[in-house]
Amino acid sequence: MTDDMNSKERFINALKGKEVDRMPYGYLWFGAGDAVLEKMGTSLNDAYRSAKGIARAQILAREMYHHDNVMAPWGCLLVEAEALGTKLDLRENEYPKIIEYPMDSSKEFDKIDPDSMRKSERVQTIAESISIMNKELNDEAFISCATLTPLMLVSQLIGGTKMCSEMLFDPDNFHSMLDVLTECCIEFADIMLEAGADGIFAENGESTAELFSPDMADEFGVQYTKKVYSHVQKNGGYVISHNCAARAFHDLEMKLKPDALNFAFGNVKKLGEEYGVDCDKLHNHKSIGCKQRYCYRDFQNFQDEGICLMGNINPYVFTSESPSDLEFEVNSCMSAAPEKGFILATGCEIPLSIPAEKMDVLWKTMSARFK
Repeated sequence: MTDDMNSKERFINALKGKEVDRMPYGYLWFGAGDAVLEKMGTSLNDAYRSAKGIARAQILAREMYHHDNVMAPWGCLLVEAEALGTKLDLRENEYPKIIEYPMDSSKEFDKIDPDSMRKSERVQTIAESISIMNKELNDEAFISCATLTPLMLVSQLIGGTKMCSEMLFDPDNFHSMLDVLTECCIEFADIMLEAGADGIFAENGESTAELFSPDMADEFGVQYTKKVYSHVQKNGGYVISHNCAARAFHDLEMKLKPDALNFAFGNVKKLGEEYGVDCDKLHNHKSIGCKQRYCYRDFQNFQDEGICLMGNINPYVFTSESPSDLEFEVNSCMSAAPEKGFILATGCEIPLSIPAEKMDVLWKTMSARFK
């Protein structure tokens, strides 16, 4: 396979819906990271709490797995919450977990200080890791900053149960909390763009019928998330909106106007009505994946609006013992994908424990299509 573009050129051309020399391959967070850490001779916690460790791990992962982008922070997505006072359990070879929320309710929104982002040692570590990657990669790869939407951040400050109840019973204070958290998200994005990130990879997985009604997701999500996305785009950054929920509100994702949507399953209700396909069942079935790969058919409106699609390999296929399952999944995605405005990626993070050999299968399957 001969590449006429470098990784960054290929990735950005896909985001813009332009011609590419081959289909770009996108990497999420730190998939199959244990194999990378083993090669580095370090633990996840030691690498993840160090700017040099994050940068080195991402650059090495790219060398091993051949993707076109790098990303910081990784899949715990607790950096902003930690900066705002959330207490974490730092574990040696697993992602950190929340052990204490800094607030009891949204009524305490006045305790939130957007300047905490600039003051946070952890945020500065992530920014420094991006700066290191920017310098060492020398515009060879797309650098993305993983971040949260304001509604996602609420759940990390007061907990999911209180978040849902206060949306219903104390909407005024909840909106006030979202206002200040939007400022925090914008400040965090600014810090990362200043450090050299090409754009953000925003976790928007709460925009789903599994948690809220469409009206609630619209009222408490869209206007605030839109402010973050628009700010990033106005300041020269790209926005990839990540929503791997099985019943994601894709019409609301459209309203956000990201540069790309990283998705997992497709609109399962519409799939069932139009094609008689139970996409949830098929994606979790032993056979792995949608055999007819109908998932893309509901996204023509995104293509028409110039929004790149990024997906939608099922990350759980990597746990299958049979390489043919993974080969089938990758080939199915590629066969159904549009020619322009598409980045091949998983719908969510590949488990850390997946061996490098599985990643080799993905790359060989993909690259074989371009020989």
